[in-house]
Amino acid sequence: MKKLIHAIVLTLTIASLSSAAHSTTTIKNSRFPNIVGAVQFPQNKAKVVRDSFQLKIPQDSRALSQITIAVPQGLTVRNDINLSDQSGQKIAANITVNGRTIKITFPQQVAPGTELNIDLNRVLISGTSNAWLYSVSVRLVGLNADIPVGVFRLRIY
Repeated sequence: MKKLIHAIVLTLTIASLSSAAHSTTTIKNSRFPNIVGAVQFPQNKAKVVRDSFQLKIPQDSRALSQITIAVPQGLTVRNDINLSDQSGQKIAANITVNGRTIKITFPQQVAPGTELNIDLNRVLISGTSNAWLYSVSVRLVGLNADIPVGVFRLRIY
């Protein structure tokens, strides 16, 4: 009986240490921005959460002028979004939420070597899913096209 209890405790400990967030990069190239992390708070089945992710702009990339985020079906994002760099300094941006699309336009380009922290505050969960998938595209200075850079996934427990 003791062995069974120890096995259950070990299994639950290992399961609780696994990450609830996962991200993948579409373009495996050091010259393009990429998603380096994502997290949801709280990580339980709350109805209103904060979804956050980090976007790294490599040193040898072009500067960033815009980010487009596709919001998954079943989630509603409000225009309550915070942007900061790796040191916690707020970054000015024009943010537009239009249905399932978030457009973040920077009045001053975001320089290479910056890691952006993007917090989608007060995300309302109205649907059901085991994982929410947000696709992210960027527009670099000098280019007139959105470049898909990856997807971040947030799992619900």
